[in-house]
This record gives sequence, structure tokens and C-alpha cells, in this order.
Amino acid sequence: MYHAAMTTPYHAADLPPAPSPKLNMTFMLVMLGMVGPLALQIFLPSMPGLVDEFNTTPAAVQLTISLYVGAFAFAQLAYGPISDRFGRRRVILVGLAIYVTAPVVCATAENIETLAAGRALQAIGGCAGLMFARVIARDLYDRNRAAGVIGFVTMTTALIGSATPILGGWIDVSFGWRLSFWLTSGFGVIVFFITLIWLPETRPTGAVANSIIATFRRGFRLLRSPVFVGYAGHGTCTLSAWYSMLSGLPFIMVDALAQPTTAYGLYFPILSLGYMAGNLITARVAQNWGIHRLIIGGAGLAIISCPVIVIWCVVWTPTPLALFLPLGLISLGHGMSQPAATSGAISVDPSLAGSAAGFMGFGQWLVAAIAAQITGITQNGTIWPTMVIVIGFTLLSGLSYLLARWGEARVLDTTPEPGP
Repeated sequence: MYHAAMTTPYHAADLPPAPSPKLNMTFMLVMLGMVGPLALQIFLPSMPGLVDEFNTTPAAVQLTISLYVGAFAFAQLAYGPISDRFGRRRVILVGLAIYVTAPVVCATAENIETLAAGRALQAIGGCAGLMFARVIARDLYDRNRAAGVIGFVTMTTALIGSATPILGGWIDVSFGWRLSFWLTSGFGVIVFFITLIWLPETRPTGAVANSIIATFRRGFRLLRSPVFVGYAGHGTCTLSAWYSMLSGLPFIMVDALAQPTTAYGLYFPILSLGYMAGNLITARVAQNWGIHRLIIGGAGLAIISCPVIVIWCVVWTPTPLALFLPLGLISLGHGMSQPAATSGAISVDPSLAGSAAGFMGFGQWLVAAIAAQITGITQNGTIWPTMVIVIGFTLLSGLSYLLARWGEARVLDTTPEPGP
């Protein structure tokens, strides 16, 4: 069984040195969190034009996204344990250096194969920023405060990221798709030098410097902890529910509700604003509420909203509002609970925060990608395939949290009483 120290908070002596007062650390974490989403989303509007540009097929162009997502997921498995062994700062700088270089490969690509390879390389660099924004927040703050910081970073990056496809479309029309890669490379240069100059090493000073193989082995022990699996599972289920919404609702609007193709864009802000509102609540109250009240409140709101969808659409004729209003509440609840669960997962053992974030990020992206694909292939002209998947993941997120609470109670029950 996983040892009791996995839930032990930092002692004051184990905390890393405080960052320079000249640096707004939250701003730095937002910058780190932006590198991955920027690279993914700014490119999306340019994809249709690449079919003619490279005389290829839509399926081949889709590889530029599939390889990006796959590389983004698998790279986190390596980054986490490596950062626990060698420290956060050096690993982040290596990732950002890759992020700066990869767009040059993409911008100068003469065929779709080179572009797809460059995109995979870009993902390997970009995932370092998003992943370590979470890890550094936990390195610097206690579990509750870290949840608030993660919530604020998530909200800010989502808000900025929502405008990124618009920017990408304008660049594609006005200057050509290659400029978007030069732009992401330039942004990476800025983040690299900010990190190089101001980011301190945040790995706990009390962390044991094992060999890299031993660090990987210690990291894999997290998978035996019901506390880690529960919190990470909650975050995975909420993210999968989100991507299932994104994949299924465009089809529902057109095929099931007979809406024009533009209708989805009109109603989508209900979901995005709901999620960002949940992040904002977490950022404001995490320190006072703690992660348990945030998860219980967020998961409870999301679960209560599930029968509202079913009843509304069974008793009355389904309408866009009958779907988007309850789904907006689910998104709000997930926006509250997801940052808190993330903080809980990477707090199981502070000395393995990098490994925890890596395993969790890998699972989140892999399961979310599979969920989105299943949602797409199960469409049958009704609302129910998508709604069943979204409701199923929402219920599973609640069960995952119960597993984490059970694991914490079990650790407390088996922890020996201190001697006199």
C-alpha cells in the first residue's frame, strides 16, 4: 500500500526559495500555460487550405493535429520524472527551446510529412509550459492556494485562447499560414528569456536526488495510490466530458435540432463562460474553502444538472437552450472542481509533483481524445449519444473523487500514532 507520506504537506524547511519580488509569478505561469494552446489553436483555421497547398488529402492534414495531441500526451510522461530528478527550471528551458525551434521546421515545410513532424516536435516543446505551470504552482504554494492559482491560470489561458483561432484566421487570409508559425516561435523566444532570467528553481529543496531510473520507479508508484488515481481520474473525466461536448454538439445542432451551422457558435459562449466562471470562483475562494468543498460543490452542481437535461428533453421537445443551459452549469461545476482535483493529484507526494502532473496530463489527453473520437462516430441524428457520454463522464468524475476521499481516509487510519 502507498505510504502515508504521500499525503503529507510541505514542511517550511522544504519549501523552495521565494521568487524575486520583481516577478509576478502568476503572470509567468499564465505565459507558460499559453504556449501549448497557442500552438494548437492558431493553426486550426489554416488546415483546409493545406489540402491544395500540398496537393494532399484531408486525412493527411488531420495528422498535423493527431500527431500534435499524441506527442503532447506522451511527452508529459517523460517530463514529469525528469523534472523530479533534475529540477523544473532546466527541463522547462529545454522544452521551450524545442518549442522555439519546431515552428521553423513547420514554417519552411515543403510537404505535409515535414509539417506533421514539425507539429509533433512543437507539441513536445509546448506541453512543458502547460504542465509545469501546474507543477510550479504546487511547488510554491500549499494545496488549497495552488488550486486557486491553477484555476486563475486556466481561466486566463482559456480566455486568451478563445481569441487565438480568430487571430489565426486573420493571419491565414492576410499573410499566409506560415506566418502563424513564426509568430508562435517569437512568442516562445519571449517566454524562454523571461523564464531564463526570472524563474527560480522551485523543486522542493528536501527532494531526494535519486538516479533517473529510480525516480521513474518512484513516479510509477503513484499509480498504486487511490488518492492520486481518484483526483487524477476526476480531472480526466471532466476534461473528457468537455471534449465530448465540443465533438458532439455541432452535429446535434444541425442533425438533431435542424439549426443552421452558425447556431453552434452563437450558443457556445454559454459553455466557455460557464467554465471560466467556475475557474474564477476557484481562484477567488480556494484558500478559504479548500479543495474538498470546491470539488463537492462543483461536482454536485454538475451531477444535479444531468437529470435536468434528460427531463427537459424527454418531457418537452429538445431545443438548443434545453441543452446548452444545463451543459453550461456542468461546465461551471467542472471549472470549479477540475483545478482543485489537479492540485490534489500533484500534492499526493510533493517530491513527485512533476511525475504526478506528467501521468495525469498523459491520461487526461489520451482519454479525452478517445472520448471525442467515440462521440463523433456514435452520432445517430439524436441528442442522446453525446448526452450519454457527457453524463457518464460527469457521474464518473464524482465516483473518482469518492475514491480519492476513501484513499485519504485509509491512509489516516493506517498512520501510526506519534509516541509520547
